[in-house]
Amino acid sequence: MDEKRVRGSLDAIVGQIRQYVPSMAPYFEIDRPLGEYAAGLQPARVGPVHADRQEAVARAVRQVLRQAFGPAAAEVSVDASDVRAINIVDHHQLLNHPLLLGTNIIANADRLVGGGGRRPIVTFSCSNVPPSNHYMRNGFQFRGEAIPYFKAKEHRDAMYYTSVRSFDFVERLRALKRWERFKSDDQAFLIEYQGLLNGLDYSHTNRHRDQLAVALRRTWPMLFSQELRRDVPELLYANSEDVARECLVELLAGENFLSAALFDAEFRQHVLDAFRGIVVAWDEAAGKGTHFFWRKYPGRPELLRLFVDGSDLVPADPRFKDLKVPLEPAAIRDHLEREEIIPSVALCMSVLLYAGVKPLVGPGSLVYTTQLKEGWTALLERHGYASEASLVAQVDTAGLIAGTPMFFGRSGDAVRTLYAADVFSMGGMSESYMKTALSAPLKDLLSVGSSGVYDLFSNSYIPKEKQLTERIGFDEAATIIHGWV
Repeated sequence: MDEKRVRGSLDAIVGQIRQYVPSMAPYFEIDRPLGEYAAGLQPARVGPVHADRQEAVARAVRQVLRQAFGPAAAEVSVDASDVRAINIVDHHQLLNHPLLLGTNIIANADRLVGGGGRRPIVTFSCSNVPPSNHYMRNGFQFRGEAIPYFKAKEHRDAMYYTSVRSFDFVERLRALKRWERFKSDDQAFLIEYQGLLNGLDYSHTNRHRDQLAVALRRTWPMLFSQELRRDVPELLYANSEDVARECLVELLAGENFLSAALFDAEFRQHVLDAFRGIVVAWDEAAGKGTHFFWRKYPGRPELLRLFVDGSDLVPADPRFKDLKVPLEPAAIRDHLEREEIIPSVALCMSVLLYAGVKPLVGPGSLVYTTQLKEGWTALLERHGYASEASLVAQVDTAGLIAGTPMFFGRSGDAVRTLYAADVFSMGGMSESYMKTALSAPLKDLLSVGSSGVYDLFSNSYIPKEKQLTERIGFDEAATIIHGWV
């Protein structure tokens, strides 16, 4: 490998990220060890108003976990201290993609190997994504191969609405004539892994999102070697749409800036104008996003976008205009309780900003959470909510935890990036590996993941004529930066 070429490419990639996305620039200067960086992610203090609101978020999380875990939820303890800083960049799916695996490691690096308390790790995951999304591809990855348990025709379904199902990837691989691509040891692992997933207790649910919460809790310790598992805090995934739904059922019964945003026509229009064009919000002319909520597609596990029309939320698809939802407290709460509508990412994030929860972000969400925070602060200041503007302005949206893989393996002279199933099949990462990885400077870790960050930002922020034509991948960068693997 040409080390000079790789380092030159990394310098060029990081240089353009610094130039065109200046909010990312400071992170490439942080030379503190990862564990020390993670220890600073928790808020130093929480005021009494935010503390009370975070109790409400914790109640919502407990309700979501009761639904997800059934009787096993009795073993789970979550309080407000567990939701003051939350990973919000993960997708609600099996542990899989290196970039998403990295988020829970980075967010909790100070607690994973012999440090910190054993309080559970709570993650808010996004479940309005389809199974065909980039991080999932209808299943998971193993040994460089896609391992599907969703059908190709389900590519538009929303994970939120999919029904309970068997994990049948072994049978699918055989039907697709791809089973023989795997060595006998890898076939044995896939059979064992499928058996483990199907052997978990899902008897209390008919929803795949609850299955996933159960599977995530069970498989998280498998990322670590046997001697580490007993002391690793458990990982609890609560999908952000359900958490926000539970919060909103309570919030929309009272008077606050979120209920005003929905039910006060004048203020609602200011909100619609303020957030138009933000990635997770809405852009009516471009047919992107949705106003506040998604609506369930009739008879399918898919989503319809909704746009405000007078005093109603109306499906953008004219075939379903009769499925309008009145912008009235009773109607919105009823549709939320029946899960006919689910909160958008922008609304989920607005609930967290209202509660003073610190979102632990990825490169993309670093930008949009800050835009939402600044937009709300300005709106509230201008329209009679000065005290609320001050509270929102206090929320720290700069807790970056994503943008780099954390698990690598040696393959001859090269280092290769590992997906979750690769790590599971190895018996988890050793204590020595974890200690070395968690002591690495943050800027080194981010430089390895910079090509993935560049791909994300090139879609929106880096001028097409300036974009680099040659970009190295994770493995090439890791071979140079992580020579200790």
